Amino acid sequence: MFVFLFAGAAPARAGFPDKPIYLVVPYATGGFVHLVGMLLGEAMGDALGKNIVVTNQPGANGLIGAGYVAKAAPDGYTVLLAASSILEINPHIYKSVPFDALKDFAPVGLVANTSNILVVSPESGIKSLKDLVAKARTAPDQVSYGSSGPGSVMHIAGEALQRSIDKPMMHVPYKGTAPALTDLMGGRITTLFSDSSAIPQIQSGKLVALAVSPATIPQLPGVPAMKDAAQAAGIPDYHPPVLWYGLLAPRNVPAPIIAKLNAALVKALNTPALRQKLIDAGATPAADPSAAYLARQLPLEYADYGKLLSQLNIKLD
Repeated sequence: MFVFLFAGAAPARAGFPDKPIYLVVPYATGGFVHLVGMLLGEAMGDALGKNIVVTNQPGANGLIGAGYVAKAAPDGYTVLLAASSILEINPHIYKSVPFDALKDFAPVGLVANTSNILVVSPESGIKSLKDLVAKARTAPDQVSYGSSGPGSVMHIAGEALQRSIDKPMMHVPYKGTAPALTDLMGGRITTLFSDSSAIPQIQSGKLVALAVSPATIPQLPGVPAMKDAAQAAGIPDYHPPVLWYGLLAPRNVPAPIIAKLNAALVKALNTPALRQKLIDAGATPAADPSAAYLARQLPLEYADYGKLLSQLNIKLD
């Protein structure tokens, strides 16, 4: 477990919070979620006038950290920075999870959305999603896709793509995005759905981006949104999953405390420096960071993933 402490600059207020708040990041240090946690820890600490302790509790694809928060005291002093996959995908693919995604958490607010970028190597000769679909249909035995691991958003996106194409593509799982990108650049796999970590390689010409979900991003001008690329490729119903990141507290945290946490989140997201750092990292700051929005979206997306994953038949121990 790794702990980082941020001291808020504003004076302490009566009532909540009157002691440090623990922000649980359910992944290891060094990744995107850790970066977001560090940024929020500082900005929200300033807004609340109290220390925010960023603590990493990695393991089991986010289940350990999320399970810890689900069982924490409902006092607002333990908050989870969750990737949507932890709450909306994992419960459908794992035999057992240590929480009920729809009952054990109180949404605080949406933080950001990230992009899902479909990439190939320049040597592949593939210039568009239409080219990739054509190759998969004419020579499916020559097309493979990598992922950051079984059950990941990348895996689900690839399985959904081959379902739309109606041709099999070999899935090559890796232990993370970095080794998958290395093999893609080395020509050992055909394609990969990547997060923002592929942007530097795309900008340097080491990779070619075919499309971005859910929308175009300023770092990759000229790369079409997936909905447009899919339309041109003849698979208009293809919509790969994307990740969002949000703050959640244990259930039964009093509404006034949720409101204070949300107000601090909103203030943090309105900080130009924080917004720019999120954008630079390939994320889009939440357009609606309200607790009500996240409370509406979570059950809807949970149900949608349940249907999709049932069709794809992806199960993990």
